[in-house]
Amino acid sequence: MKAENLLTIIGVNIRMNYKYTLLPAIALLFVIPFVYGTANLDYLQSADCLEQMVALIGIPMFTPLIRQEHSHTLYETIAFRSISLRFIVLLRTVFSIIGSILLILAFEIYMRICGCSFPLFPYAFRTLAASMTLGFIGLLLSSIVQKTIGGYLCAFCFYLAVQTENLGELFKPVTNGIQFMLVLFLGSISLAIIYFGKPTYY
Repeated sequence: MKAENLLTIIGVNIRMNYKYTLLPAIALLFVIPFVYGTANLDYLQSADCLEQMVALIGIPMFTPLIRQEHSHTLYETIAFRSISLRFIVLLRTVFSIIGSILLILAFEIYMRICGCSFPLFPYAFRTLAASMTLGFIGLLLSSIVQKTIGGYLCAFCFYLAVQTENLGELFKPVTNGIQFMLVLFLGSISLAIIYFGKPTYY
């Protein structure tokens, strides 16, 4: 693949996806200080804020990554391109991971300015793991049901279940650290997304 073609693909995918991923995630971060205190928190309270609130950005950052391909008409056009859909999804996922970690770091810096005390980079990567868990679940379910709204609903239901039910400490990586089983869980979901990521219609 020529460098020019790759840059064109990157530019097109950024333009197509930022308003469905980045903008909702930024809006969510702006809302958090009004619904959850973000000033003068200790490391446990900061972990709780990052885990319960900031990690929610994973839902808009990852769930709608194949939103365009859910359109039958659009997919007929995409299917005839020389670049595979799986490569496009991988590219979009990398963009979303980069965008997520930058947003998380920006919010953490805001929390530190507000007097919160916690390790910046370890908590950032743990929050990224929590956000990817929610986002990947949403992306997987949207791939299976071929509806982005279905992915949003499933990811949010999973989030509520983790908050209200005793599902163990696996899905609380900011508080408890990133465990091997969570890495395995994310890896398994990633493989499932690759398998189910292609629409079933032709």
